[in-house]
Amino acid sequence: MTSRIAVGVIRRAHGVRGEANVEPWTDDVNRFAQLSAVTLVSPDEERTREVTIESSRPHRDRALVKFAEINSPEEIQQLRQWTIEIPEKAARKLKPDEYFLHDLMGMHLIDGSGADRGEVIEAYEGGGGVLLSVRRGDGKKYEVPFAETICTKIDLRRKRIEVDLPEGIDEV
Repeated sequence: MTSRIAVGVIRRAHGVRGEANVEPWTDDVNRFAQLSAVTLVSPDEERTREVTIESSRPHRDRALVKFAEINSPEEIQQLRQWTIEIPEKAARKLKPDEYFLHDLMGMHLIDGSGADRGEVIEAYEGGGGVLLSVRRGDGKKYEVPFAETICTKIDLRRKRIEVDLPEGIDEV
C-alpha cells in the first residue's frame, strides 16, 4: 500500500460546473494548483477515486478545485467529506522545525523530569493554531497547543516531544 498525505477535504459544491469547495489542510491554498493526479478518499476510507485536478483558485480561506473527471455539482455533493490525498513522495519538502500533522501521531509527550505525559492520538488545526489531542496512560484525554514554548523539542525518530506543560493542562 502506498502512503498518502491528505491535503484537503471537500466541503461542498461550488457553482454549476462541478467545482469543489475545498478546506485546505496545507498552509498554502495555492498548493492545489501545483498538483495534478490525486486520490479522493471516502470518510470511512473504504473507497477511493483517482482524479486529475484541472484547475484551482483561492476563494476566501478555501480553494475552489475543478476535477477533470467531474462536471456537475451533484457529483461533488456525493463526494462531500472526502479527503484529497497525494502520495507521500509528492509532499513538499519541509523546512527545519516544520512537521506534517500526521507525523505527530503516536508521539509521546515527555516532561522535564522524564515522565510520559501521554500519547498524541490526533493533531489538528484549531482556532488558534495546531492542537494535539493527547491520551494519558489512564485513558483520559486532554489537548495541548503545538507551540514552541510548550513543545520544546521534537524527535521524530524516537517519537518523542519534550514538553513544558502549563500547570493543570492535563487535568481532566
